[in-house]
Parts: sequence; C-alpha cells; structure tokens
Amino acid sequence: MKFKLNLFIEQSDLKLNHMDKTVLIGSCFSTEIAAKLSGSGFSVVSNPFGTLFHPEAIFNVIHAAITDDIDVEVKRSDDVFHSWDSSGGVFKMSESELVNEIVKRRKELKQSLLSAKTMIITFGSAWGYIHNDSSMLVGNCHKEHQGKFTKSLSSIVEMEKMWSSLIQLLTELNPELQLIFTVSPVRHKKDGLIENNRSKARLIELVHRMVESTSAKYFPAYEVLVDELRDYRFYSEDLVHPSSAAVDFIWDKFEQAHCSGETISLSQEVKKIKASESHKALYLNSNADVKMKAQVLESKRELLKKHPYLNF
Repeated sequence: MKFKLNLFIEQSDLKLNHMDKTVLIGSCFSTEIAAKLSGSGFSVVSNPFGTLFHPEAIFNVIHAAITDDIDVEVKRSDDVFHSWDSSGGVFKMSESELVNEIVKRRKELKQSLLSAKTMIITFGSAWGYIHNDSSMLVGNCHKEHQGKFTKSLSSIVEMEKMWSSLIQLLTELNPELQLIFTVSPVRHKKDGLIENNRSKARLIELVHRMVESTSAKYFPAYEVLVDELRDYRFYSEDLVHPSSAAVDFIWDKFEQAHCSGETISLSQEVKKIKASESHKALYLNSNADVKMKAQVLESKRELLKKHPYLNF
C-alpha cells in the first residue's frame, strides 16, 4: 500500500560543479540551499542584501548591481539607517555609511555575477508593499507603520515583463550564466492561507513562463514539500517553514537533479571532514583527540591537493 505520492524529477542538463561559483538570492529558502551548497564545499554568494521575497524586490537589487546604480533610498529609524531595497539585517549608524555599504555590495554582486556559472533565484510572495510617498515596492517595510504602504498582488504579466528584461541583461553581462528558479514552499500565513495560495499560484506560473521562453531551469522545491511530503511533521513549530528533515529531503532531490555522481561523492567527502572538524571530543586534548584531529587535518590537506577549489 502506498502512503504518499512520489515526485519524479528528471535529471537536468544544468549541472553544478565545485569549481564554479553559485549566486543565490531571494527568500529564506535560498539561504537554506546556500548553506547546503557551502557545507558541501561549493563556493557560494548568498543573499547579499538579505532575505527578499517579492520578484520585483529581487529584480531591484540585481538590476541596480548590473547597471552600476549608486542611488540608495534610505530609511532612518532614530540612529539606525536602512535601505528600502534590503532586509533589516543590512543597516548602518549613518546615512553615508549605509549608502557606501549598499553601493559596495552592488559592486560585489556584479563581480560575482560576472564570474558565476549558476544563479539560483527563489521567489517567496507575489504580495508587495508599495511605499506611498516614493511609489517604490520595498524589499522590507522595516517596521514602518502599515498605513504608509499600499499592499498589492502583482500581476503575472507585469512580473514577467520585468524579469524577461533582467534575464536579457544578465545574458549580456555573462553569457555563460545559467539560471535556476524555485518557488519557496514557506507559507506566508500573515497574508492569509487563501491569499498565500493566490500568491504562490502566480509565482509558479511566472517561473514556468520564463523557463518556457528562456534557457532557465525550474526546480520544484514547492511541489516536493506541498505534494510529496504533505505532512505537518515536515514543518517547523511555526507550521510554515520546512523542518530540517524536509530541507534535507529537498536538498537530496536538488542534488540528484543538478549534480553528477562524481560531484555528489566529492560533496560527501567534504561533509565528512567538516563533521569531524566540528566534533566535540569527550576528553579534550587527550591522546585520542589529538590523533583524531591530526587525521582529519591530513585528510583535508589530501583532498585540497586533489581539489584546491573546494570551499572549506
């Protein structure tokens, strides 16, 4: 008797390699996958402007980086300064410091995109908050009063037009850059479950339109959690984010689709060494502990001799 549906994901012709850099941007699910890649020895750049959910907010930071934009929309809260296009984790204690920091991150992102082989973009919500004074869809409201924003569900046509132009710019910047789109399986319960489903439906249609019209790929992270796992035991205590077991399951599916057998084997070697490095000995600095650390260090040295590009 079968107790669950299995989602078959075809092998992709877009394969990740430890020698290549991967840029990840978007929702908190991007951060989860970035951690998995980094822990497996890949070189990654993850969410340089913090967690962003809306396709237009993600578009804004990438477009600003590509076009060398130096204008920064600043928001001040007492003595703390934020940028309207970035998450709350990006802040400084003066406007000039913040502007310099944002511009620096834009330049770094552009350099990363010039040299990266793959970019993974995760959309989280089609609900956006438009600042009434600037008419800008913000990346984060920074706890500002909601009366200063207009909440809007973006249309598929508007988002597709925006992203089609951005994909063209990315292709001109780096013709070798390959894109993977995902839709975050995280529920945005503050919008309401019905509203969340409307939002996810638009995002799924959006990415499929772009995949059909470009060389971009789609990885069904949303479908794996919602359709294959489909059980609240695969969610964290807030009932909206995937549990660590679910993230591991989705990562395994991603790895099988976008990594060769050789790449997966090399990732396993890296993870084994990293696990040994983080192991806490029962008797610190004992003969056994010193011997084990020496063995781990030697294994790491040998692996880096064969693969000097690994991210340790």
